[in-house]
Amino acid sequence: MRKYADDQERTIRVRHLVDEWMRSRLIDAAQHQRLAADLYVDLRRTNRFLRLTLFGFGLLIIAATVGLVGETIDVTGSIASGTLCLIAAAACAALAEFLIDRFRLYRFGVEEACAIGAALLVAGGSALLAGSVSGVTFGNRQLFAASIAGSAAAFAVYRRYGYVYAAVGAMLCAGLAPFQLHLPEVVQRLLAAAALGACFIVARTTRKKYGDEFPGDEYGILQASAWLGIYAALNVHLFSEFSSGPLAPSFYGFTYAAIWTLPAAGVWLSIRDRDSLLLNASLLMALATLVTNKPYLGAVRQAWDPILLGLLLIGIAIVVRRWLAGGADASRKGFTASRLVRADDDRGAAAGLVSAFQQTPTHRHPEPSPESLEQGGGRSGGGGAGASF
Repeated sequence: MRKYADDQERTIRVRHLVDEWMRSRLIDAAQHQRLAADLYVDLRRTNRFLRLTLFGFGLLIIAATVGLVGETIDVTGSIASGTLCLIAAAACAALAEFLIDRFRLYRFGVEEACAIGAALLVAGGSALLAGSVSGVTFGNRQLFAASIAGSAAAFAVYRRYGYVYAAVGAMLCAGLAPFQLHLPEVVQRLLAAAALGACFIVARTTRKKYGDEFPGDEYGILQASAWLGIYAALNVHLFSEFSSGPLAPSFYGFTYAAIWTLPAAGVWLSIRDRDSLLLNASLLMALATLVTNKPYLGAVRQAWDPILLGLLLIGIAIVVRRWLAGGADASRKGFTASRLVRADDDRGAAAGLVSAFQQTPTHRHPEPSPESLEQGGGRSGGGGAGASF
């Protein structure tokens, strides 16, 4: 059962849209004031920066407190440490409930840290307890237990508090769990893809039922995340650390066909349903396919490959933009290249900020040691003109 009522969730989302319309100058201040007057909720919220700050400090305090308690009562051994983590997880969950009930917090950061900290402690405690079990050799039992328990705990956090990123984390843990088993890599990847495929079907079914309204907006994010997860599980060159060696030619060919088919199918479904999140995910998958195409074919990567890829993307963007602009009202079938709301500019700025951190490493020539310099010379006033070094 959700901690927050559905009416509260819907009201908060509508208020967010009204604020976005105001920022984008689609409505004036008077209209915003009239609309906002009917969208009041008795919940305490904060801005994104303070929320992230409180969330980070909250997790840090939880980790320090658990460590201090363990050191004070001299907890040693996997069983005792795992039990302490599970007890601390229960305390964090209770604290999250108390903070929300007492202070009416909503996405405030502190209560989120308690809820997410509880899920992390469940995963860590399960791993410690699994490590104390002897005679189990089905795989890396600690990571497997952490993945399964963490997935269940994160999903419980999502169901209770509505944190969508917790559900995304639950799907990620579920997709990683098969890779901790002593199974052939083909089976591992197929199990991961099947688990994420089941998540995709459930999310897509619910998304189509509710549309863009709550909770359809949440399931739209989960649908796109699961679609990306399926692609990541089947692309054997995307994360090479999960590859244990050469695969059967039939499965290798199947995955090569899949990394081309999945993005194309995603683009077709997203255009048909006008689903921007699924469209963005599918375009990202298509970009990953272009990047991993050469390794799949065994071709040698060249230094100019990124340049060619960039030119290709620029050309596609120009063609699509002009095609959309050539339609009636600069749009075709509900799609336009124009940015309608301010949030589009914010997302573009965020993408540019992330790309700024991707700096190409520079190679410096090693400085010669003093012993490698030839002594002597210094003619023409000591400037070294004509001298050999």
